[in-house]
Amino acid sequence: HSHSPSPACVAVQRQPKASQLRSPAMAEPSADPAAYEVPTAKGSTFLGSANVDVRLPDDQWTSKLRPNVYKVLRQKATEPGHRTKFPEGFDDHKDAGVYFCAGCHAAGQKVPLYTSQMKFDCGCGWPGFWANVKDAVYEQRDADGRRCEILCSRCAGHLGHVFRGEGFGYCTDERHCVNSLSLVFVPKGGSDVIAPSYAGPVFG
Repeated sequence: HSHSPSPACVAVQRQPKASQLRSPAMAEPSADPAAYEVPTAKGSTFLGSANVDVRLPDDQWTSKLRPNVYKVLRQKATEPGHRTKFPEGFDDHKDAGVYFCAGCHAAGQKVPLYTSQMKFDCGCGWPGFWANVKDAVYEQRDADGRRCEILCSRCAGHLGHVFRGEGFGYCTDERHCVNSLSLVFVPKGGSDVIAPSYAGPVFG
């Protein structure tokens, strides 16, 4: 994810509407990409604000997540670029379906973050997306102030970074550079959850 500094993060301070508040009775999230809205207006974004309600003590995260997944999601590590081809990861993965948060999944929650319609081949060596499921991802400036980190709005798990102004031609002008290990995939039709098999080292 080593790139030049990104333009300023978009700070979003927005209270959820009553209709957006989650309840246990909500329907199961769809694995059909067509069920999810995508941004269409030039300069728009579906990044939201933190609404963290999936919390586990650290010893439970370490017991529920594989060591390298834990390091990425909870300690902000980065998997090696150009190493996570399917089935080790999702860099070159093109199947229709929905990408869910691996942290929330381990905690028993199904939280969709991205769909196959939002994915594109950006050539950066990690899975790239031009938008996220509305309000499912939020951003904050890295501690060193150089880049904008993206996180799951529900568990605050580290996903990767967002970059802007690169001219890929999408209305959001965003490239979400996401660690495969932060995600699990459910194919359209809702069959088994697919997790990346990469078991090697992660960095940072």
